[in-house]
Amino acid sequence: MNKKFSGLVAAVGMSFVLTACGGSGEEGESSGESSGSAENTETVTLQLGHALSPGTPAADKIDEMAETVAEETEGRVEFDIYPDSQLGSETEMLEQIQVGSMQAGAIMIGSMQTLDMKMAIEDLPYMWKDVEHAREAYKGEFGEQLADIISEQGLTQIGYLEWGPRHVTNNEKPIVEPEDLEGVNIRVAETALRVDAFEQVGALPTVMAFSEVYGALQQGALDAQENPLSVINAAKFYEVQDYLSLTGHFYNTVMMVVETDTWDQISEEDQQLIKDEASSISEEVAEMNDTKEEEYLTELEENGMQINDDVNTEAFREAMLPVYDQWEEEVFGEELMNVYREASGWEE
Repeated sequence: MNKKFSGLVAAVGMSFVLTACGGSGEEGESSGESSGSAENTETVTLQLGHALSPGTPAADKIDEMAETVAEETEGRVEFDIYPDSQLGSETEMLEQIQVGSMQAGAIMIGSMQTLDMKMAIEDLPYMWKDVEHAREAYKGEFGEQLADIISEQGLTQIGYLEWGPRHVTNNEKPIVEPEDLEGVNIRVAETALRVDAFEQVGALPTVMAFSEVYGALQQGALDAQENPLSVINAAKFYEVQDYLSLTGHFYNTVMMVVETDTWDQISEEDQQLIKDEASSISEEVAEMNDTKEEEYLTELEENGMQINDDVNTEAFREAMLPVYDQWEEEVFGEELMNVYREASGWEE
């Protein structure tokens, strides 16, 4: 269930509860004996934070997963969900998971570069030939590689959720060619690769917290921003931006993770149940994103935005490609990039 922000202080202090069912409750009684065991009878409460806006497919399905897991495990595992950055930025939430004040998160893969820079690979521009290749990649070896990288940081991946392609909005004109972004002050998230990518087309990327973007656009401190359609709609950017150009320059995916020591307190049976439910909602989110795309565009247009679907994405990709070689050499390495290239669809 969603908690109100007013309960945050208490939640942080009491977020992880292990209540032995039928045991004496003496300290250390079951230490090391129930890890991954189907006989584990402890109740595990997982405080899960994310930055997703309520009302978006991924956020809604996380809530549904929490309800299903509690029901199917008969209360042995419960998720307390804190959406919309109630527990801080994604970077701050990752820090809280690592120190144990949170136990789980649904975090953009690119944001995980604060733990390992290889996770920035999600920020490669025009990474996938199409959305189908992206979805299949996360189900296969590419998704497994990212899970392995993050496991070295003490986090267990339990599933992926599509957040979707990102598009540019601005007030000046439709964005058709890369040159149209030259000199444009555009807000980007705090990731070095996104900054590098926009600099390739002459834009002026400005790192800014999402919570500040609407006001900055309203006051003219920013010219443009970029986000998935669901976010553009939920944030009501149509109130402060005139043009939406379907650039699709980045494709975002959320990784759902649980702190590994906590995960090991859950029985193997319940672990599998959680993974199965995460896989189920992953498919449902993708289907909902497909269905809702036209709904988002219609609603944005009805609220005054001019929709531009005549973007020269081939020219944008060509202009941004230099970041691939630079980041492969300095950060990602040939092995990870080869796994990506094989799944990307560009080399078929």
